[in-house]
Amino acid sequence: MNRLLAFAVVAVLGLVNAAGWCWSSRPIPVELSFDEPFPSVSFAPFRRGQSPISKVYPPPEQIAEDLKSLVGVTRGIRTYTSLEGMGVVPEMAQKLGIEVTHSAWLGEKVTVNDREVAALIKAANQHPDAIKRVIVGNEVLLRQDLKPEQLIAYIRKVKAGVKQPVSYADVWAFWLKYPEVAKEVDFITIHILPYWEDEPIGVDGAAEHIVKIYRMMAEAFPGKPILIGEAGWPTRGRSRGPAVASMENGARFVRTLARVSKENGFDYNVVEAFDQPWKALLEGTVGANWGVVDAERRVKFVMSGPVEPSPFWPWHAAAAVILGCGAALWFLRRPERYSLKAGLAVAVLAQLVAGLAVWQAVNAVALAYNILDDVWAYLRIAAHAGLAVLIVQAAGEGFQTGAVPNKSRWGERLAPLYGFCAIAISTLLLVNGRYRDIPPVEFLVPCIGLSAFALARMVVLGKDWREAFAVGRMFGGRTPEAFVPAKEICIGLMLSVAASPLSEALALARGDDFVLSHPKFSDQLPLLIRALWENQEMVTWAVMVAVMVLPFLAEWRLSKPGRA
Repeated sequence: MNRLLAFAVVAVLGLVNAAGWCWSSRPIPVELSFDEPFPSVSFAPFRRGQSPISKVYPPPEQIAEDLKSLVGVTRGIRTYTSLEGMGVVPEMAQKLGIEVTHSAWLGEKVTVNDREVAALIKAANQHPDAIKRVIVGNEVLLRQDLKPEQLIAYIRKVKAGVKQPVSYADVWAFWLKYPEVAKEVDFITIHILPYWEDEPIGVDGAAEHIVKIYRMMAEAFPGKPILIGEAGWPTRGRSRGPAVASMENGARFVRTLARVSKENGFDYNVVEAFDQPWKALLEGTVGANWGVVDAERRVKFVMSGPVEPSPFWPWHAAAAVILGCGAALWFLRRPERYSLKAGLAVAVLAQLVAGLAVWQAVNAVALAYNILDDVWAYLRIAAHAGLAVLIVQAAGEGFQTGAVPNKSRWGERLAPLYGFCAIAISTLLLVNGRYRDIPPVEFLVPCIGLSAFALARMVVLGKDWREAFAVGRMFGGRTPEAFVPAKEICIGLMLSVAASPLSEALALARGDDFVLSHPKFSDQLPLLIRALWENQEMVTWAVMVAVMVLPFLAEWRLSKPGRA
């Protein structure tokens, strides 16, 4: 291979890498369009480092800034507490012409409940022009924090103390379970969240679902005004069956909600105005990403036109291309040491693992919501980057003509670590995966990168698949003192392949509403079987785990007596 050809190959592959980033980050057309202000949005202006758990609350100046940013976006806001710094909201909102649906947060602690109710009553009486209606408690029955009779007592206390209409807010199904609560309120506040249904509903079925639930509630409680108190879609996080969390689906759902509500005369509140990083502690990545504005106060999408998944992709692409080209040129600086096939393999692997490592790094940083998460994210980034470097180094050194491979133990250590992690994650998803992220992006380098390297070893070095894939031999040959529990990891990964999609069926089977809707097992079985493959993110993860079996299976087979 000559120098000019080497530079040409590296340049072309760099352009291919950049084109791949461009294609995957292209604006996605969303046909629906709706350019009117929302009637109301959920307003909980927590930013990074703030949360009700740590009792670090937004200061008044921050609340004022966030309220101003909503002028023209919404006609009203819904709060969730009358304490925690939110006492300044009604006066600020009134000055901006924003109506307020004010609330008292109820939980298990009676003293806190009493303070919340007292603050709500006081605010409603002090700001009657700003506060148009009040809500006493949010999903208290869902969380089982209070019994219905305890909740009713708080509702009655507030009704006796204010002039505004009074309600309670919960998932629509809990109004049907506790109809006695409906008798106590002036209007019913229901939450319709297709993503969180026991039988998750994809964004394409959202319009039909919203109308169906609204009409069902209207028939169950005739004469009671209905507010859709929460309706929204997560823009990042794990998929649930056909319900995929993405920027595109977030935009599509919100536009659908606005259109359907206008056509049918529904009163609704979008959940929520801003992403709330602290919710990741309770609900995983998906819980922190329901806002129409992100935690840095950047608008995620507009209400018409295409949706841009990642506005920063040019920087990510540049990083991947620079790293890939730099690594390839380092090894190909003496191109005469490589055949055309070997040089091309090194250049391709350099671009591939650089792109995968940058993709993982971007994802890891995006998922970090506090300082500890930052540390964990950078540790993962370092591990992925380290494995990527080892792959390119092993190819760059091992594919040279007449080269003696450098026997590195680091690759042999990292690969089993990823195997153990994949088994552990699959087990956790099976046991309780409702809020747990599905991690395909986190395993791009150990799955795709290692597999590509093994295939290159087959093509360039002429090895059979076992020698090419064996995890103890990939990085220069197995050393006598090496410890690679290939058999155990191989079996664990094989079981994980089955466990991952099975976790979706088990999650569905555990749903109370699912059981009530389908009491006969004969009715449940087809739906449970469909759940095994309906979540494409989980299927992707299962396929990746299956691919990760190969290095350990090859090592296991070669380690058997008579095969070493």
